[in-house]
Amino acid sequence: MSVVIRILVIVSALLMGACGGSGSGNKGSGTSSPATVSSTVSLSSKASDSSQAVVSSSSSSLAIPAEFPKGTAETLPKLSITTDGAAPIVSKENYVTGQFSLEGTDVEQASGTMEIRGRGNSTWSWDKKPYRLKLTNSTSLLGMPASKHWVLLANYADKTLMRNDIAFMFSKSTGMEYTPRAQYVEVSLNGAYKGVYQLVEHIRVAKDRVNIPEMKVTDIDAEKITGGYLMEIDFRYHKDFCKNNSYESFCVNGENINRQIDFCIDSNYGMDPFCLQSPETLLDPAWSAQREYIQKYFADTEAALFGSDFKDTTKGYAAFIDVDSVVNYYIINELFKNPDGATASAFVYKKRGGKLFFGPVWDFDLSFGNAGYNDVDKTYNWHIRNSSWFKRLFEDPAFEAKVKARWQALKAEGKFELLFIYADARATWLEKQQAKNYTIWSVTDFAPWIIHGTHGGTGSYDAEVKEMIRWQRARYQWMDAQLGK
Repeated sequence: MSVVIRILVIVSALLMGACGGSGSGNKGSGTSSPATVSSTVSLSSKASDSSQAVVSSSSSSLAIPAEFPKGTAETLPKLSITTDGAAPIVSKENYVTGQFSLEGTDVEQASGTMEIRGRGNSTWSWDKKPYRLKLTNSTSLLGMPASKHWVLLANYADKTLMRNDIAFMFSKSTGMEYTPRAQYVEVSLNGAYKGVYQLVEHIRVAKDRVNIPEMKVTDIDAEKITGGYLMEIDFRYHKDFCKNNSYESFCVNGENINRQIDFCIDSNYGMDPFCLQSPETLLDPAWSAQREYIQKYFADTEAALFGSDFKDTTKGYAAFIDVDSVVNYYIINELFKNPDGATASAFVYKKRGGKLFFGPVWDFDLSFGNAGYNDVDKTYNWHIRNSSWFKRLFEDPAFEAKVKARWQALKAEGKFELLFIYADARATWLEKQQAKNYTIWSVTDFAPWIIHGTHGGTGSYDAEVKEMIRWQRARYQWMDAQLGK
């Protein structure tokens, strides 16, 4: 056979029916036993020619996780949102009140009152809007743990609709402590169909999310003051970001007014600011003890990382940073060449009595070669390791050895092979739903500054999928060659 489509046969044989909402959050995720299949595994014709296939497993057993997509989805769970008085959602700051209902085949129905606002940075300016939901009551949605706080990702720049989904699946497979769960839904707003969205857990401190203690203002004793802290690295909070910037609403007369609301720690060694997401009130004088503690811990971390003893396991960076979490985080973001992997939407948290952990991962719609700036469309060369902290880490041979060992372990476990199988299966699963989505949205419309990589757009969904997987295959091959040395 010149074009091998065996993966579709394998997947269909596992479980019949159009199910499998997302690789990072459907029912039973993390607890279901995977189905073991002994077979040759190749990509379908949607993804590539078989002669170019990166991965195969002809003489060994490959465990296909039970939550992988199966077949083609005939329908999606329908999330209907109605704002009070059919009020438009025009702000990222101000919530609009309303109601929601979630229903569908084999779906536990949910409904209630809620608030909704816009979200995102550049994504908010695009035609298909992303949203932030705050439910009145904590509710379990589509098998995901109950919460009030949810995100609707529009994935407008990602014409495959899959980049975040694939990245979340891969993050989960590496064993990151927490990866946001997600499910595909069909959204209607005030009675109008709005297309295919991802309903995703909002990253926050909670038992089923970033599982660290939620600080209280009274947590000032020697143990409690050590955590937890959740931070986001964001270049938009840099002290100089607003000096020549007038298009962002938070830039007023050359000053970043967000820094009057959110407490940020500035790096002395070239990283973008680390801004506190939790506790979010550290600028309040009542939180001065916690503010001073995390500032000192950050300063001590940088001093250890950039000091002369940085390779020492007791005096250097390893005394302050959980190295295994950094290794996983690095591989995920470097593999997909995430433009924002170390400059925005990059999360770090500190446990009580523990070190700094990198993660969870977030924001991959411009990854996989989907953006044309800063050479992130090139399948070769490093990206994440060019940021100052990672550059310094790679000056330690022990850290580089850990990255190479982890890469080889993931390869031996079939994680990269499963990535391509998953992408192919997800594209098939979305076949009918993406067609419906693109009856109201453009598959060829891209923001000019994105440039959409070297290929400049492809003109169809199938071609977008094929190009994404071609790019990711070449990226994998390049990194495998480098990390195999």
